[in-house]
Amino acid sequence: MSTNEGKVILVVGGACGMGAATVCALYRQGAHLVVLDLNEEAWEDLVEDEGLEDGPGTIDFVGGDVCDAAVRQRAIDIVREKYGKLDGLLYIAGVLDLMCPAHKTDDELYDYVMDVNVNSCFRMCRDCLPLLWDHEGLPANIVIVGSVGGQVGSSAGAAYITSKHAVLGLARNLAHTYRFRNVRTNVVNPGACVTDILGNAMEKWPDRDIMDLEGNEIYNVRGAVALGVDWDGKNITGFPEDIANAILYLISDEAHYVNGAQLNVDGGWTSF
Repeated sequence: MSTNEGKVILVVGGACGMGAATVCALYRQGAHLVVLDLNEEAWEDLVEDEGLEDGPGTIDFVGGDVCDAAVRQRAIDIVREKYGKLDGLLYIAGVLDLMCPAHKTDDELYDYVMDVNVNSCFRMCRDCLPLLWDHEGLPANIVIVGSVGGQVGSSAGAAYITSKHAVLGLARNLAHTYRFRNVRTNVVNPGACVTDILGNAMEKWPDRDIMDLEGNEIYNVRGAVALGVDWDGKNITGFPEDIANAILYLISDEAHYVNGAQLNVDGGWTSF
């Protein structure tokens, strides 16, 4: 089985949830990590709780908003100045749209979802490419965390669904374009997972309902999310480690011929 010992990997959105699970796994494999995240308090708790100090890996942390060009550049500069190359870019950051249907989605909410889920993802990929392409040996990797919301229209509100469809198109284009430069690009599409994304939304929008009641009826009760239940009617959800394991596979040497793929980690949701 491959190890990521010595690999230089930039993780966007690594302080909590599936990003934190990925960072912990990579750190314990001996990777050199540069982690960008807005939630500095969550990062400090993660480092203390998981003992992410004194090896076997190394970590540089950049606190700030991925939508801020200066913050993105600071993370890229650390990679360039400290290592001079990049073996993997993992874009795990993402935000919800509070399950708002289109007629309830104002510009502020729409723009925020698109800025985090799409625009900053595009810009980070674009700006990291010179550190990724013409990679020595097996390909460098880009992995974007999408969503089953990028494959169906019934699992979330209008802004979120739009954003996740967009990044699937971005990944396909990157996979085709840069395979000639020894870079692979793949997507992990989580289904319903236990993460901190709802809590993050509450912090961002303290004066808004965390779940639009009309949207909840449309997307959760009558939509595809209702399929994610067991025989007793309990929700079937994944865990951050399930997504981290999929990411680790896609950046592994065993996946060297996997490019432009979408790996659904959804408990079978999209097969129903």
